[in-house]
Amino acid sequence: MFLKHETFFVLNRIYLLTVVFIAVLVPFLDLSALIVIPRTELIVATLSAVSTEQFMPVDAQQLNVLAMTYWVGVGVSSALLLNKLYRIKRKLRSPLKGAAFSFWKTKVIDPELSCRETVAAHEDVHVKQLHTLDILLIEVIALFFWFNPVIYCYRRNLKALHEYLADEYAVNFADSRKQYAKLLLLQAFKAGPALSNSFHTSTLLESRIRMLQQEKSKRSRIWKYACCIPLIVALCLFCSFSVPGFSSGISNPAFKAAEFPGGFEAFSKYLARAAKKVSAKNGKVMVSFVVETDGEITNARIENSVDAASDQESLRVIRLSPKWTPAVLNGTKVRSSYQIGVNYMSDNKAFNVK
Repeated sequence: MFLKHETFFVLNRIYLLTVVFIAVLVPFLDLSALIVIPRTELIVATLSAVSTEQFMPVDAQQLNVLAMTYWVGVGVSSALLLNKLYRIKRKLRSPLKGAAFSFWKTKVIDPELSCRETVAAHEDVHVKQLHTLDILLIEVIALFFWFNPVIYCYRRNLKALHEYLADEYAVNFADSRKQYAKLLLLQAFKAGPALSNSFHTSTLLESRIRMLQQEKSKRSRIWKYACCIPLIVALCLFCSFSVPGFSSGISNPAFKAAEFPGGFEAFSKYLARAAKKVSAKNGKVMVSFVVETDGEITNARIENSVDAASDQESLRVIRLSPKWTPAVLNGTKVRSSYQIGVNYMSDNKAFNVK
């Protein structure tokens, strides 16, 4: 949004392609060594409280509906992409009359077009600058980020940049910018297939004509791109840290999680005895707390609320818990953070502890 009205089309293309790579790679960076962060191990568990004051642990994998939905979306997006590629293959073999588009290194231009030279110059830019590669890159990224509306805006803006670059060159083969704009507006071209670079793109027509009439950006406005550098650096710094030793507690063989005396089942029984259903409202209260190196429970707080009564009851029983056996990492006692989800339900059915 900050750069889209500038006519530095090559810089805008470089910016978009660079930032999308950074956005994908940042979660895999780990710059934790730059800042010392207190070591804390995180353990997550979920319990259910019923009106009979019974509790049960809930397997996180049973609640992983979001993951299933995500991969179904990836599958559907993949099928749609394959369908687009198949349609392009058909159009390349049997182009329609009035067609003017390109894909990879292949140009399809109806030889009967009266403005063929101008159109060919436009498509030459798409081919020589490998614009198809940009489109395929974004399409592949969109497979995995199909749920994010930003990726579709991103794709549209990158396609618009391709057209601006091609128009900037092809306008030299027309009598004037005004005549080229009329060519875009009045000629009855066949729109190219999806994923292709088409001379006629109705969704971008208005922005292309507006950009043709816009004055070239002054070179002094390149300072805008310099402003992006500290923003990108800040993004990398704030989004690529992990706490040293931070883990689920079960994937690290040198880590032994904190434990309630008698184990998790004993903790469930303790909660069943100590907790009361104090509200008619059902739902899950997520409580986080820290098991100190001496086994004491501290820093208990509500992460996900149901109502004031249920929240206070959950905090009360957690704070009154007997001392735990502290977590151990590489032979040293460490503080560990727990998140306990307590489901308050008005169901009188019996539940099995799993």
